[in-house]
Amino acid sequence: MAHFIKQPLVQFLIGGALFYIALAAFGPSENEGDNSYLVVVDDPALLLYLQYQDKAFDTAQAKLLLSSLDEVGRARLVAEYVRDEIMVREAVSLGLDQNDDVIRQRLIQKMDFIFQGFGGEKGEVTDADIEAFYQANSDRYVQPKQATFTHIFFNGRDRGVDVARRDALDTLAELNEGQVSFEQAGRYGDRFFFLRNYIERSDRLIADHFGDGMAEQIFSVEPSTTWTGPIQSKYGFHLVMLRGKAPAKTLALEVVADQVLADMERERLDDIRRAAYQQAADNYTVIQQPSAAPEAR
Repeated sequence: MAHFIKQPLVQFLIGGALFYIALAAFGPSENEGDNSYLVVVDDPALLLYLQYQDKAFDTAQAKLLLSSLDEVGRARLVAEYVRDEIMVREAVSLGLDQNDDVIRQRLIQKMDFIFQGFGGEKGEVTDADIEAFYQANSDRYVQPKQATFTHIFFNGRDRGVDVARRDALDTLAELNEGQVSFEQAGRYGDRFFFLRNYIERSDRLIADHFGDGMAEQIFSVEPSTTWTGPIQSKYGFHLVMLRGKAPAKTLALEVVADQVLADMERERLDDIRRAAYQQAADNYTVIQQPSAAPEAR
């Protein structure tokens, strides 16, 4: 038993219990003039509590959930709310919220949820709303230019730059004389670090894999069944058969309607949060002290 009591965790729990008993015995007693010991449970408080638990701020959904609770369910919710409220107040009264970045970030996150809720019911989004947002932000819904090609790679590091270029030129003549097809490319060259075949891949991905210079050259070639090259990348040399390419184009609204709606809702919530924050910030005065002059050396 003595060994058990000497355990650090046990001592911490015993000390905490004794501290709580002392706080209850000698701390301030509840009275009508001290609101810090008054817990008011009403529908707005429970609605806010429910939304915290769901980590989302959907007032309509919270109201629906609250109204669907039977007597037992509501009593359980009230008990959970009261317990959490008392725990938080006791923690704050002991200063446990001070100088704790995790708690600060959680408080910031919760205030962000509250600010989001200040917009009230968002109302129904109409087709006209979606159309207007799409037209105002059409540059977001652009499909980049794409290319379909295969390539044969000659590793400049392993073969050496001069040898890799010479081998690529020799193979180019062989490919076109033998009318080697797109599907037969895998029989030649070295293994590339990324893909052999690129099917309707964007210019950005092609540039990421080969470098901007080679990507520009690929898109400058006209699609055909012949091989072209060698084109130099940062890895070596490539023989390319380009089978198709397409320019960048703005996607039709019916294709991206779901994405447009999601973007629109996100921006509306961001606007609500910013406005609510600014309303709160207007109540504060910020005084910035001048920085100390650097000490002379």
